[in-house]
Amino acid sequence: MHAIVDLKPFKSGGNMEQFLSNNKVYKTETEQKIFKEFLRTKDHIYLDNAGAALYSENQIKNVYSELSSNIFANPHAKNTFSKTTQDSVDITRHLILQHFNTNSDEYSVIFTSGATQSIKLVAEHFNYEENGLLAHLQNNHTSVLGMRAYVKKSIEINDSEAFNIFSNTEFKIENKHEYNCLFVYPAQSNFCGTKYPLEWIQSVKSGALNNITNSNPKDWLVLLDCATFLSTNKFDLSKYKPDFVPMSFYKMFGFPTGLGALLVHTSAEKFLNFKYLGGGTVLMALSSKNVMIPRVNLHERFEAGTLPYLSILAIRHGFETFKRLNLSWELISSHTFSLAQYVYKNLLVMHHSNGQPLAKLYHSTIFEHESTQGGIINFNLLRCTGEYIGYSEVLHFANLNGIYLRTGCVCNPGACQKYLNLSVEEVKKHFEAGHICGDQHDLINGYPTGAVRISFGYYSTKEHADKFLGMIKNCFVSEPIVIKIPDTYEVLKSSYEKKFNLIKNGTCVKENSTIKQEPIILFNITSGKTQNNLLDNKGVLKKIFLFPIKSCGACSVNDNWELTATGLKYDRQWMIVNSSGVAITQKQIKKMCMIKPVIDLNKNIMTLHFKGHKSIEMLLENNVSKNIKNNAYLCQSKVCGNKIQGWDCGETVSQWLQEVLNTPDLRLLRQCSVIEEINTRTSKQDYQLSLANKAQFLLINSASIKWLRDKVPNEHFSEDIDSTIHRFRANFVVDFKHAFQEKNYKEFLIDNIKFMSGKECTRCQMICIDQSTGDISKEPLASLSRELKGKISFGMYLNRDTQENTSISIGSDIEGLM
Repeated sequence: MHAIVDLKPFKSGGNMEQFLSNNKVYKTETEQKIFKEFLRTKDHIYLDNAGAALYSENQIKNVYSELSSNIFANPHAKNTFSKTTQDSVDITRHLILQHFNTNSDEYSVIFTSGATQSIKLVAEHFNYEENGLLAHLQNNHTSVLGMRAYVKKSIEINDSEAFNIFSNTEFKIENKHEYNCLFVYPAQSNFCGTKYPLEWIQSVKSGALNNITNSNPKDWLVLLDCATFLSTNKFDLSKYKPDFVPMSFYKMFGFPTGLGALLVHTSAEKFLNFKYLGGGTVLMALSSKNVMIPRVNLHERFEAGTLPYLSILAIRHGFETFKRLNLSWELISSHTFSLAQYVYKNLLVMHHSNGQPLAKLYHSTIFEHESTQGGIINFNLLRCTGEYIGYSEVLHFANLNGIYLRTGCVCNPGACQKYLNLSVEEVKKHFEAGHICGDQHDLINGYPTGAVRISFGYYSTKEHADKFLGMIKNCFVSEPIVIKIPDTYEVLKSSYEKKFNLIKNGTCVKENSTIKQEPIILFNITSGKTQNNLLDNKGVLKKIFLFPIKSCGACSVNDNWELTATGLKYDRQWMIVNSSGVAITQKQIKKMCMIKPVIDLNKNIMTLHFKGHKSIEMLLENNVSKNIKNNAYLCQSKVCGNKIQGWDCGETVSQWLQEVLNTPDLRLLRQCSVIEEINTRTSKQDYQLSLANKAQFLLINSASIKWLRDKVPNEHFSEDIDSTIHRFRANFVVDFKHAFQEKNYKEFLIDNIKFMSGKECTRCQMICIDQSTGDISKEPLASLSRELKGKISFGMYLNRDTQENTSISIGSDIEGLM
């Protein structure tokens, strides 16, 4: 890979090599210890620690060892085993408080299902009195925004306002009014990793926010969202004393999930009203009268019902993992920050061959110090033209390269609006255009609706960072790569230093005084529909393919084939699942494409072939279901969110699949047929579906394939056109005169059989897999996304509006109808 490096010295001293270097934190011995506890991840690059930490293998073994060698019982029962269980839960509470450098005299630990329930608990029970106010930072998790439903008045404070407010060190408190207010902010942003000053806690309690209420409340309390912060940092409650601290243990240890806690300061207990008293929360209760006497301790009043005590016991093994690896939280914080700093600076200096920047970085810091920045990088990528690359495209290429990251607004609408510079009206328009939280609708009119986030954990390595940067270079940068410091960097650095020293020097910095990037060149995005003569609507059906086993190889039809109520007969009637019953596709096991089914209708047999292995035969006809039912189990799974039911096809084919795919615990399921009177799968339009994702059929146009081949650089793509056709896994390959002509029609007539046109098929990394070898490349996805301005769609979904059986033949005329 060629690169042009600007070797000019920086104004502040140093050179490019020093700027881009990584400060190694762990000793080699520590790295080796960690590696041995994460052997299952050796072929994967996990970069979503802020979403969920990974558990170590020994951690889980130790949890299992404890559970398998002891008997634990419901703590409410008070028998011997119950007493042991209760003692273990109490010890775990002590460990949690000890971790935060506090004790039960100062804080209570209320176990919850996670940080969100902890926040909801405060929202439901906080006593604002009559005119109380909820104030929250703009850069907050969605769960915090949900608190507004429980208070009459709320106000959002953006970063600029917050830093300006807290830069004042003198606050007047007089004429207190009889109401309470609550301020909520994160110790670390889950969007961009900014660490907000913990000194704000005391400033709020001292009246720093009184001006926003136009009067002086009786009390200001602080909820500090620590969910993301605690994944790589330690919080000292002896130094900083928020009233409420929500947290989730899976973000710290990876396991257990579904368990969190709310830490409540003793002085804040009186601000939590409670009405509901459930099992385990009362000293006495009457069924005949509405009389219930609550327990004394705060956690006993709020932990209604039986606690998830087995999950609680697992917390200890999380803490012990760090002891075993000789890892302090200070070391983890430095390590994850160092990796994030390394990636941030490399993205910062990376430019296309024409000098255009590669990345738009969404941060309030320049990764100078771990006290202001955590191990999170948030960004979007740009083409050499200045156009945005949709985050879905980045996600697809990351998945293709075994890199697992997060995209979208990551459950932080405020930060997303702030950094993407989206107005309220624009967010509403995005919703009206079909974009919702968590979808893949990444660009609207060429502008991003979300971003890409990577985050590091204690188990992350420089090799992970380098492989991520390598993927970015290989897939998204126009060569030769230009490496240079942006012209705005020194001013950006000065702005950052002033902003995060506000509390010390009292200097005011407006948020809009941070460095503005050069304007992005945006192009008008057309609908993608061809402008060719719509009257030329005739074509020919050239090829028919069916895919008996979902995500495996194709069967090519030589002449004609039967159409059934669900599509082509035997198309996607089987699927491979793992031990949890989850469908496996080429996204997980690329070599599935090398399983080649051959159907012999005369013998009622399907033969599965895999190069280098013996073949295996299976019966085809529906009446085989009676035999299957006598020897197998009815199983449940899901396809595209829909529940499906099918019969396990037995041990012989299971063993064959495990051997050829080199993966344990695989099973083959056959979808239950309509005539078996077991719930079958239907689309939203009530078409009967096989195990296909969205529709009964998928059609592509060979003229569109030829258009795409012309757009792919020759040096990146040397296969024949038939190999490219196979990548798109279509049932029907048709010849129209013009590329993308297929997008114009609402209906198709093939040999006088009517097919209703559905949506365009949105493409992912699957088209980057060579269907004959399982090898991967960045094409043709990269060219398709570039040419269609991020709208990665190719081919049309089709359905029949009748369930009558008929047949369809190669060479049939096809007519598109508007």
